[in-house]
Amino acid sequence: MGNLDVKHYLGIYKIRMQMQDEGITNPSDEIKLLTKTIVEKLSKLPLTEKIELENGKITDSKGKVIVVFPRN
Repeated sequence: MGNLDVKHYLGIYKIRMQMQDEGITNPSDEIKLLTKTIVEKLSKLPLTEKIELENGKITDSKGKVIVVFPRN
């Protein structure tokens, strides 16, 4: 997937977290924590900063890893 910005991913993960909080979806506790972590970390970044999703991890524009997705 190409470079998208913080605003894009933050919007997606806020919706996911809201759905989890409301019980619409019920993923494992590990995934709930992951979602919360993503929202917290992205909330601290400028909305226009480019984000890369590649090889199971999200990185910022400087290549700093924001989160690594668990592999099954």
